[in-house]
Amino acid sequence: MVQNAIVKKIIREGVAEISLLRQMECGLHCDGACAGCSAKPPQEILALASNGINAQPGDFVEVEPSGGRNISASVAVFLLPCVGLGLGYALGMSLFHLGEVSALLTGLLGLAAGFVPAVLMNRAITRSPAPEFAILKQLR
Repeated sequence: MVQNAIVKKIIREGVAEISLLRQMECGLHCDGACAGCSAKPPQEILALASNGINAQPGDFVEVEPSGGRNISASVAVFLLPCVGLGLGYALGMSLFHLGEVSALLTGLLGLAAGFVPAVLMNRAITRSPAPEFAILKQLR
């Protein structure tokens, strides 16, 4: 999904901090001539963007999310606890020949074991300073 943003500052070579703009009816192309443009977002949403076009602070730009690694990591974070639950239950039933309630408890242990790598992976992604967006072009 392509969004409009304003470049706030240059972080380092090839990376800029951007302020994402809320999508409005006029698309912010009216240069303040209409009364609706005074309703800019009350809070800034700041993000990092790869700056391949050498945009400078104050430039209006078009950005798109660089979502490849985020989607695969999200799938892993949600899938690991589910796999742990299923494996724990299956091992409790077939390998240990436990009853249903005991197998359910081993499933819960597998669920807890699946949460550990999921939480660690989530923390690593959250702390990563990698750009979340890519600047496509300068609008004005």
